[in-house]
Amino acid sequence: MKKIFLFLAMILMIFGCGEEKKQNKPSQQNQTPPQAEAPAQPKAGSNRYSPVVDAVKKIENSVVNIRTEKLVRTSVGPFGRETIHGENYMNDFFGYDRTYKTQSLGSGFIVRTDGTIITNYHVIESATKIYVITTDNKSYEARLVGGDKILDIAVLKIISGGKFPAVKIGNSDGAMLGETVIAMGNPYGLNSSITTGVVSSVKRIINIGNGYSLYIQTDALINPGNSGGPLINLDGEVIGINSAVVQEAQGIGFSIPINTAIRILPEILKTGKVTAGYMGFSARELKDKDGISLVVTRVEKASNAEKIGMRTGDRILQVNGLPVSSILAMSNMLRSYPPSSVVQVVVQRGSKTFKGQILLTEYPDNYGISVLRNTYGLTFTPKDDYLVISSTGISETVQEGDVLVAMNDTEIKDINHLNSYIMDNMGTEIMMTLYRYGQLFRVKFQL
Repeated sequence: MKKIFLFLAMILMIFGCGEEKKQNKPSQQNQTPPQAEAPAQPKAGSNRYSPVVDAVKKIENSVVNIRTEKLVRTSVGPFGRETIHGENYMNDFFGYDRTYKTQSLGSGFIVRTDGTIITNYHVIESATKIYVITTDNKSYEARLVGGDKILDIAVLKIISGGKFPAVKIGNSDGAMLGETVIAMGNPYGLNSSITTGVVSSVKRIINIGNGYSLYIQTDALINPGNSGGPLINLDGEVIGINSAVVQEAQGIGFSIPINTAIRILPEILKTGKVTAGYMGFSARELKDKDGISLVVTRVEKASNAEKIGMRTGDRILQVNGLPVSSILAMSNMLRSYPPSSVVQVVVQRGSKTFKGQILLTEYPDNYGISVLRNTYGLTFTPKDDYLVISSTGISETVQEGDVLVAMNDTEIKDINHLNSYIMDNMGTEIMMTLYRYGQLFRVKFQL
């Protein structure tokens, strides 16, 4: 009997302990997992506060993501071949159109508190819709104010209005070799994409396909999504516009000097396009034993070029301190200098070298037409809705009676349109489409 009581006591003790453990064990359902603490900011004086960190903090809220939508119209030919509309006249005339929507992404930065933004032209080219996303993840619709394809600069404006943080503009002419710089962007909606490097050239002239342009060269990598973002110095000042234009370049970044954009900004805000200044002379490329050089072929009477003593036959060595040896290079360099700018030229005459400063002016009326006449002997006569070649100095390719259809992909209807098109594309190569005896053909011209 005593053994039975001892056995029952042991059972009660075992169940009692189990119950106590059960009650002391916290409920899995009511248990709250520990919260991760926000990373502590480094203390004042920490080595983590580098000049790069300080510079980024000054500007990061002014860098934006740019998303565009555009409609692409293609022409499908009678044999099923598809091209961008305007590239193949057989498809355009005998095929049918197909339209689809595409999207692209890039970066930009706010230069005025009213929502004015600078970016690359290629980021927004042909866009039908433009959206801007700021660092606080707010999305705004923007409109294209204007820009220039050759300089690859565009100006946008946030439509809704409001006040936005603007960058501090630096002086790209003061960029120094070996100076640390930061390439920033906001690609794919990811805030503050940052690469660092040093300046390896302050005046790099490269041909990017639509002509020669001047760049700041760095080893700060620039991916396509960072195109249009700012290149800044350690003071947090913008000294360039990132431009991912040389795809085969490895470990090299190119940025458009900010001074180029600031020079043309007032003209773009006023007229929507770049208004280049007039030098007062014409030149052509001459190839000899010493290489290719630019030779003055015409100095306009009463022009500022004539006033400083320029003559036919002078060889142009430099424009604003940069060596030039092609019409395209000189025209692109001068494209960012509006009327009232002063440009220095260095010319060689015989064994002597002369320097002078030319005050740029507005182009004379109908200057585009006079360029075609003076350079190629081409004149035009209106007929119905087209222009007909009435005289030519290049009869081996262009003949009297040829009908002018288009310049590049732009259909030309009258003489004023032709003049303005030439003026807008000075310094570039254009493709003139002509019609003769039932056939279309194209002739390339250097303006």
